[in-house]
Amino acid sequence: MVSIRDRRGERAPCRAWVAGSLVLLATLALGTIGGAEAGGGVRAAHARPASGAFVLDAQSEWVVAPKAPRSGGSAPPALFDLALTARGAPTGATVEVILYPRLRSRYAFKDVVRNGPRGSPLTSIAPIPYDSLEPHPRSAAVATLDLPVVQTASTATGTRLGLACAPPTGAGTCTGVYPVVVELQEPTGKVLHRFTTFLTYVAGRSAHPLELSWIVPIDTPVSLSPHPSGPTNGIGLPSAVDTSALEATIAQLRSSAVPVTLDVSPETLQALARAGPKGRAADTMLAVLSTNHKSDQVLASPYVPVALGALAGAGEPTEIVAQMAAGATVLRHFHVTTAPGPSPWVQRGLVTDNIATGLATVGANQLVLPDFNLASTPNATSAGTWASTFTLTLSHGGSSASVQTSVQASVTDTWLDGQFTSLRKDPALAATQLLADLAMVHFERPNTAAVRGMVALPPARWIPDPVFTHVLLAGLSQNPVVEPVTLSQFFTSVTADGARQLADSSSAPVFGRTLARAVSRARVRLSNFDGAVPGHPSVISELDDMLLATEAENLTPRRQTAGVAAFEHALQAQLGLITFQKSTVTLTARTGWIPVTIESGAPYTVIGTLSVSGNKFVFSPKSSRRTVRLDHATNVSRVDVLARTSGDSPLDVTFTSPNGRLVIARGLITVRSTATSVAGVALTVVALAVLLVWWARTWRSGRRKRRLRRADELGRRATVP
Repeated sequence: MVSIRDRRGERAPCRAWVAGSLVLLATLALGTIGGAEAGGGVRAAHARPASGAFVLDAQSEWVVAPKAPRSGGSAPPALFDLALTARGAPTGATVEVILYPRLRSRYAFKDVVRNGPRGSPLTSIAPIPYDSLEPHPRSAAVATLDLPVVQTASTATGTRLGLACAPPTGAGTCTGVYPVVVELQEPTGKVLHRFTTFLTYVAGRSAHPLELSWIVPIDTPVSLSPHPSGPTNGIGLPSAVDTSALEATIAQLRSSAVPVTLDVSPETLQALARAGPKGRAADTMLAVLSTNHKSDQVLASPYVPVALGALAGAGEPTEIVAQMAAGATVLRHFHVTTAPGPSPWVQRGLVTDNIATGLATVGANQLVLPDFNLASTPNATSAGTWASTFTLTLSHGGSSASVQTSVQASVTDTWLDGQFTSLRKDPALAATQLLADLAMVHFERPNTAAVRGMVALPPARWIPDPVFTHVLLAGLSQNPVVEPVTLSQFFTSVTADGARQLADSSSAPVFGRTLARAVSRARVRLSNFDGAVPGHPSVISELDDMLLATEAENLTPRRQTAGVAAFEHALQAQLGLITFQKSTVTLTARTGWIPVTIESGAPYTVIGTLSVSGNKFVFSPKSSRRTVRLDHATNVSRVDVLARTSGDSPLDVTFTSPNGRLVIARGLITVRSTATSVAGVALTVVALAVLLVWWARTWRSGRRKRRLRRADELGRRATVP
């Protein structure tokens, strides 16, 4: 029993501390940290385990068979190093390590992970008092245990792990993956805690290592505000836990030389920038990380992760184009560069043939999709785990005019991906199991001339654990049987193996027609509003982001519909900043001009068309429709009119986008006309003339009658005697 320490001269083929691992994890404020070892030994700091927890802190991720020295004699045994953490272990507790025979298939590996090893062990070491284990010099909470590994059989009385593979007891084939059970026992032998890890034994670096493309998602679930006060807060911020995890992950990737493929959500980059100084620092590190396209690759991404086939099936190519354009704009803003050339497309969840249209829209000819999308084929099981690329044939364009399209494709392995979240309480063990799983896939067909490979994609809602990420990165560095590559390198080098078809995808997500129509209407309204706002103010981008976020694949249809409604509310709030001033205008003459006052509370210039109409007015063409620029809080336009009648008359005023398709504001002005028209004057004169004539005739007729009566009276008086 010896402690894990730096002995480069003694164990150079097996272990060497990875430079800078202590600085990396200290920078991430994860506590006291050890190093990573080229022979597979990975030191990772844990959050303080709960009382009674017994976890793996580090181990040798592989053990290299020793080579006999040139001077003769026997080679020193290789070492399998374990670093353990136990809280609340009782006095006198012991540690026992039990080694089981080499696994023959990945199916057997999965069974061991689920149920533990079965059958008789190869050997077990004599129980060692936990208190006697030497603590690591940088962390007293971590106990270290070094176990020699030999190819011969061993007894249970020592500390050697015998593989029993050397003749005469063995067949001479030692390379492979061996289950190892580690137990914490009471002094009486009762098991308090146990876990199963794996010992990967190799003869040296493989001539044909398994290629691994690890896709690291840099995203958080999209959260929409149901009642945003404005477009700036239409999309919710990620939780503090998610933000811290992403910051730590980006810092670790920046400090590692392991090639990875980054699937970055541009919306998440914006959220990190709004989260504070640490988030902005993470964006800066990601920008630096993206500059070396040979070691790392950033995929071209939509603004938010979307179900490409669902959008294409709903007939929304405009939205796909808008997603990619907005994503590229945000990446450029944060100086994150994507690799040149067409970018592979990574799709989660169920996939339909409609994705062919979506791939053509985004210009991608390579596709990564989950393995449960594919119909079964004998080749997928007859020769071990599927670890090849293939041709995927898709039909699209409708039943009447179906078009066959083929793309180069690969699958993500559901079992492999599940190990990213399988052991949250012991992330170092989870990463170790994932590395052993990859080694197991390699050993299924280790001597094939074809280049085999796998794609690893963490499940949705994966919250990166710094310990898991550190162990996995260290275990992939200089791994003798696994070669990390970017996704584009993966498609270039991994051998293609036939063609495959999609399975039944009737339960795949869809983008409903009602929702699609609502999004289309919202897109048209936003486009018209954009035409009315020169200079591309930030409000346009913010509204566009709100609309694009409603298409995120993590949202339910109900949440997506609510998101469109929230967008419409936010857009209407912007339109509501433009209003007509209510007024009553008096015209004292038949012709004149009316002041139309438009008030603007918008912090940006708005250009539109002012239209006026009214049945009791006559307008010149230039007065009834004109272009108006709103640069001030109060904007007055003069409208020349001719009033047809006197009295109060309504004048309708409308302010629209320049193309007239979006009504920005409506208003009503009351016009009071006190002038008399020529026709009215003429009628009045005629009426007065008629009245005068009638009065004159009546007066003359009455006077004549009075004279006649007077003459009659005088005549009668003269004749009376």
